[in-house]
Amino acid sequence: MKEPKKAGALLTLGYAAIALPGVNGGYRSPKDELGQPTGEKHLIPDLQHFATLGRKFTICFDHDTKPETIQRVNIAIAQTTKLLTACGCQVLITEWNYPEKGIDDLIIARGSDVAHEVISLALTLEQWQVKSYNRLSYEPALTLNQRYLGELAIPDEAKLILLKSPKGTGKTESLIAIVAEAISCGQPVLLLSHRVQLAQALADRLGIPYISEVRNSETGILLGFALCVDSLHPYGQARFNALHWKNPLVIIDESEQVIWHLLSATTEVKKHRVEVLNQLRQLFKNTLAPGRGRIILADADLSDLSAEMIMGLAETKVSPWVVVNTWKGQPVNIYHYRQTTPICWLAALEAHIKTGGKPFIAVDAQKAKSKWGTKVLEAKLKKKFPDRKILRIDSESIADPEHEAYGCIERLNAVLMEYDIVLASPSIGTGVSIDIRGHFTSVWGCFQGVAPENATRQALARVREQVERHLWVGRHGIGKVGNGGTNLKSLLASEHQCFKAHLRLLQDASLVIDDEININRTALAIFGKMSCRINAGMIHYRESVLSALTEEGHNIIDVDDNTRRIILEKLITKQRNDLYNAECEDVCAADTSQLTPAKYEALQQQRSKTTTERNIERKYKLEQRYGVEVTPELVKKDDTGYYPQLRLCYYLTLGREYVAERDRKLGEKMLQAKSAWLPDFNGGQKSLVIHALEMFNIPNFIKGDRSFRGTDEDLVEMANNALGVKWQVKTVLDITLNDNDSPIVILRRFLKKIGLKLKYKGRDGTGDRQRIYHVVGADDGREQIFQYWLAKEKEKAAA
Repeated sequence: MKEPKKAGALLTLGYAAIALPGVNGGYRSPKDELGQPTGEKHLIPDLQHFATLGRKFTICFDHDTKPETIQRVNIAIAQTTKLLTACGCQVLITEWNYPEKGIDDLIIARGSDVAHEVISLALTLEQWQVKSYNRLSYEPALTLNQRYLGELAIPDEAKLILLKSPKGTGKTESLIAIVAEAISCGQPVLLLSHRVQLAQALADRLGIPYISEVRNSETGILLGFALCVDSLHPYGQARFNALHWKNPLVIIDESEQVIWHLLSATTEVKKHRVEVLNQLRQLFKNTLAPGRGRIILADADLSDLSAEMIMGLAETKVSPWVVVNTWKGQPVNIYHYRQTTPICWLAALEAHIKTGGKPFIAVDAQKAKSKWGTKVLEAKLKKKFPDRKILRIDSESIADPEHEAYGCIERLNAVLMEYDIVLASPSIGTGVSIDIRGHFTSVWGCFQGVAPENATRQALARVREQVERHLWVGRHGIGKVGNGGTNLKSLLASEHQCFKAHLRLLQDASLVIDDEININRTALAIFGKMSCRINAGMIHYRESVLSALTEEGHNIIDVDDNTRRIILEKLITKQRNDLYNAECEDVCAADTSQLTPAKYEALQQQRSKTTTERNIERKYKLEQRYGVEVTPELVKKDDTGYYPQLRLCYYLTLGREYVAERDRKLGEKMLQAKSAWLPDFNGGQKSLVIHALEMFNIPNFIKGDRSFRGTDEDLVEMANNALGVKWQVKTVLDITLNDNDSPIVILRRFLKKIGLKLKYKGRDGTGDRQRIYHVVGADDGREQIFQYWLAKEKEKAAA
């Protein structure tokens, strides 16, 4: 707390308050006359006196608006917190969204109740740091509070333009005039997106061609085009070379999600991520160089991270020209179903449809194995309401020429008017606006936590009309990133340590690594911050979604219908099982006799696929992957992560001698590029994981038909060793261990990594009658698969 008057204001409310002479006044940094550090930072004696074990401190520093001041205050908060925590204190940090700068100003302007609430909602250091990754701290050049952005008079000297405006406020419409002016002046325009359908729709609205349409455009590629970042490299559809782009207008709509897709997606961009990042670095350098080039970033949830990514890659700093639209619009009633599962949500949905309702239903899954995905819900509702027209929109249906949803994204508003019920997966992504009115009577959202919380809110707001919303959201998300942590330093340290360990193992495998490897620290830092942001949201997913919806001004109304819908639960489970079983059977029945490797590759690249073609593609992939007959059981096991478990078991046993050579080839590719994207590279290497499993004696534990007891000497030794390096076990093997885990529990978690289990067999007949366990699961046909893989390895080695 700074200044006596602030402490005095808190004292009047009954708090014991300590005033500091400035944000850095709580500690000292010893330095010599040249300004060089001469010792460790330490608390000032007056504050050290109060820093006793278990004492709670709440930091209430001022909330400034200048980026430089914010950075300085944040460093001081982090340092003060670190020193207090080292003394065994609990430290919390206050946050508020009111305009008042200091806590004393807040008390005067808002009253004591608001101050008490602010203090009661204080955050831990990790929560506070993660929340800072959501902020846009740059001072706005233009602050608006209006329904639509309208035309923007951007100064000629502005190089980096940041547009933060709520969903449905016409961000794209505001860009039309800017793009038209650029084209009239002969300035090339490049629109970047993370989804093909979205890029095509935006390109059409902005008056530029999508990359696949440039051949039919009068100007070709001269005045630019739109494309997905997956293709932003010399080997993609655009044959993109950033060196050819001088002073362009670069537009990244939904920039936060585009950047996250670029850094984490497992789509085509994963194969070329290093090259795409290199192309972006050159593109941004060209654009921010002196001249008329400019970059526009637009997002409803725009944060400093987008700007940090651009300037970091360009290796230059500019002062962004910022527009913030604070408009919130009319609040919407959101009926929140608090139950553990969405059964009551589904019951209410069916009741709504029965009374004539026309719902738009947004979910975050589509596969037949998901009880709450588009496919299962479609089947359930078609059976219940055979007279209603139902449209399912997901990644499969919009790419299937035989499906009524095929290609619907480009004409979405017109298509939706023809249906009574619409089910949509995240394929209707960010940037897509459903503007029809008087058709849908409600919006229903069922989200299990696959996507980040901001994507969930966007899906719920896709229909712009102010109709009531009905929401079920999982308590905890399932889409965690990396080690699942929310501490940036720890998360990045795990990537760096794994990378160093992989390099050592590659050098042991005779790979000479002389050149320095570019790991793109800017992009990696953004990846880390966005990962922490997502992981924090996943930990308390429901709370994160509801809190953000409340901040948007909506009314959250809890639905307390706890009636057990046993029959409905059984029906939806049966529907899922019937649909999924039928889909697995269809895959097995597909005819792959005419498919060759070349035809298979062509089918993979094909954007439009019928259900039959998808089944053929899937079966052929499984045949090539496992080398055995494809059965429904194999399809199901493959869907639940069987392949990576089996592959790890193979390399730990029969294929052990081929691990180093496999990783070496990947290492050679890295050396050729002289660059590596650590999350992808670390995830692709196997030697470190195998080495770790061997260190814990797992190969010996799975040999023979041994009986295990919790008191076995070698088992206890393994467990103690593992508990001694818990952080490394989490980093390398993604296994979480707790101090109270028994040796049997720890062994069970290691075995799960390779698709094996421990089965209880009974107890000893005498003494303390220890429980006896055996390793099971190795009789699942894996030996035949291993022999197939081994033959392929030998064939490669002989070639």
